[in-house]
Amino acid sequence: MNKKASILWVMIAGMAFLLACAGPRAVSTTSPAENLPLSVEFLGMERLNPIAAKPPYGKTDTLVFRASFKIVNPNQVWAKVEDFYFEAKVEDGTPDKTIVLTGSIPGGVIPARGEMTLSCTEPYIYGGVFGSYILRGVGGEKGIKGAAKKLEELWKDLGNDKRKFFISGKIASSLPEFSGLGIVHRQFNAEFSIPTL
Repeated sequence: MNKKASILWVMIAGMAFLLACAGPRAVSTTSPAENLPLSVEFLGMERLNPIAAKPPYGKTDTLVFRASFKIVNPNQVWAKVEDFYFEAKVEDGTPDKTIVLTGSIPGGVIPARGEMTLSCTEPYIYGGVFGSYILRGVGGEKGIKGAAKKLEELWKDLGNDKRKFFISGKIASSLPEFSGLGIVHRQFNAEFSIPTL
């Protein structure tokens, strides 16, 4: 082998060695064009305990409900939940309806194109609802007796899974690696009937 060929061979082998040691190149990250809002899917409402079969119901009687949601990040980078809040209501004869469950989380992170499931549980106490019925005038002209009757009907229906739930809420999110895209807000709504225990 001549001297020129040997030198060329050493140079090729050296370049191959250097390229192999360098490894793969880092992929450049480009800024997303916008902060896409997170989507919220209401997975359902569950009643976790039974009630007494017949009235009278006591002021400390409690129903426990759990609401579950799936939150999906459509962005190609990780997203931060800045705020999440919801209310679950049932019909009570008033425009406002009766709130039976509320929930909120102050924050959380979701990977790029990922999702997370969130469940919120809260007790619903008969005596507390009765007080709000009186203050809100749910009993109409019959006052306290009318409120007691309306609440008894509601409680019995909730215990037998006969009321429809109206879910409404809001979520705010950001892309922490691209803070210049700001915070986006989205509202969500759903209706749901509880399957019988």
